[in-house]
Amino acid sequence: MAIRRHRAASRPSLRGRLVLLFGGILAATPVQAADLDLQQLLARLALGGGQRQEIAFEESRFNRLVTEPLLSRGRLIYEPPDTLIKRMETPRRESAVLQDERLAILDAQDREVASIDLWLQPDLQMVYGSIKALLTGDAEALRSAFWVSTEGGPEEWALILRPKIDSARTRLEQVRVEGREARILSFEFLETDGDRSRLRLLAELAVE
Repeated sequence: MAIRRHRAASRPSLRGRLVLLFGGILAATPVQAADLDLQQLLARLALGGGQRQEIAFEESRFNRLVTEPLLSRGRLIYEPPDTLIKRMETPRRESAVLQDERLAILDAQDREVASIDLWLQPDLQMVYGSIKALLTGDAEALRSAFWVSTEGGPEEWALILRPKIDSARTRLEQVRVEGREARILSFEFLETDGDRSRLRLLAELAVE
């Protein structure tokens, strides 16, 4: 089985927990900006020194069927070389740990309650891949998974990422990343059905 459950309990489903942790997974027409060089931008964004990084986030999930967004807060943790942790602290504590091609769900006591193979979930794989590629400055990984276009210039910029994968295999239509100089401000994941989630980074992601 692709999904492995480690204990039964009266709690939201795995799908429900993934929605809270990663949003819907998932627009203006992008304008190519000649003065924004992708390779140089990613080099500026890359987390330096191979050190563990921890960034506070606030996420808003917008669903076309409800009037108010679903809000969550927590911390995004990058542990070199290939581990990304999204630790939700409110409305409840829960974590998603992504390493290589495996996603593990941890409860409030950091016990693993479920896991899933990312290669079977292209939506989650692309969300994880886009965040990791930007945090590590991996232009090759970004271009291999997405068609990349840019808006703005070095001071105020945006990247628009459109999946190269067959649209029949994913609900993710677009990832929009906005930033200022060497800082990522937000990720926005737009689904083909109009649902979207916005992950706003509250701490500075800067490399001197």
